[in-house]
Amino acid sequence: MTAFRPLIGASFAALLLASCALTEPVPTAAPAETPALPAATPFPGGLTDERAVTAGICFESAFDAAGRVFVLRSPDELAWLFDSSDASGFCRRPAVRGIFDFGGADGPGRALAGLWSRGTGCTADHLIEGVEVDDAARTLTVRLRFILEGACPYELVRPFWIGITGYNEYDIRLLVE
Repeated sequence: MTAFRPLIGASFAALLLASCALTEPVPTAAPAETPALPAATPFPGGLTDERAVTAGICFESAFDAAGRVFVLRSPDELAWLFDSSDASGFCRRPAVRGIFDFGGADGPGRALAGLWSRGTGCTADHLIEGVEVDDAARTLTVRLRFILEGACPYELVRPFWIGITGYNEYDIRLLVE
């Protein structure tokens, strides 16, 4: 029995220490925050940064859609984009659906245009090189340069989504170099 006394004493001490720890509040994890979007690209007049609208689409789905230009002119078309992401099978959860004000019959109308670009590096960004409007041809062209920096082995997907007011009936083009 005397051989077990140190074991009993150690067990009792561990129990006391555990009971002291149990009286303190259990720490809770901080709520998950939405990752901050990288610094905004300067936008010329009439264009607005709308990357937050599609921020709820998972990386894998955006990676798969990279290089494809989307021009959405109605809430139904935006719902289609999210439905397509959900149906892709790339994401573990449904996309968090952002909202966009397309304007109504009373306003000039707005379009949501965007794309994802992908590459390998440390950082990635889009630079607007120019915006051209041809009223005769009814086209609006936004010329972009996709910039990758650094030799990091990271697969990057960079969103570029803009709101466009007053050109809803034009052929909207996003050209990336």
